[in-house]
Amino acid sequence: MTRGAERLGQLARIARVKADGELRAYSARRAQAEAMQRQLDAVRAELAQAIAAPTAPDAPAEWRQTAALVGYRSEQLRQAEIALARIRPGLEAARQAAVRAFGRSEALAQLQALTRAQAQLDRQRREER
Repeated sequence: MTRGAERLGQLARIARVKADGELRAYSARRAQAEAMQRQLDAVRAELAQAIAAPTAPDAPAEWRQTAALVGYRSEQLRQAEIALARIRPGLEAARQAAVRAFGRSEALAQLQALTRAQAQLDRQRREER
């Protein structure tokens, strides 16, 4: 293997390690965003159930309890939506960084393979002479 191919191999290994770290960071952020989305969906479902729950028209205590629950859950929903909106740009940035790092690693690996193939072709041509 030529010296250039060796260097490309080292760079490719370093790039793979970096890509692995970027992919792990993206995966962690995505898991966090998915968990927050599940929480949002659960609060929405509970809110819809509380709103749709039949209450007796002559039971003001039940109306107050339902209104308090809806108000509380609505605030929770608003806060969760704000938190999710806050992490989405970071999630997208992590995804882009992971894609770039993975692409860089693949490009270096392909460049190394091409360099090896070219060196082998050059060696064969010299032997034929």
